[in-house]
Amino acid sequence: MLNPQTIQQVKGIMNQIKMAQNPQLALNQMLMSNPQLNSVMELVKSSGGNLQQTFYALAKQKGIDPQEVLNQLQ
Repeated sequence: MLNPQTIQQVKGIMNQIKMAQNPQLALNQMLMSNPQLNSVMELVKSSGGNLQQTFYALAKQKGIDPQEVLNQLQ
């Protein structure tokens, strides 16, 4: 089972980026100020740069159904 608090945090980040006048700038600022987000992006970069493939591989590695995560984020 996924942590509901984590899902809410991710939704909050998604909304902040969506509402920003400059989404790329907002994302860059978040990456600079949040070490956890920065480490996620480093993982994506080291995995070839494909966020979707990285997400699915990491979910599989942790025994989590990636579609369940995506459904909860909608």
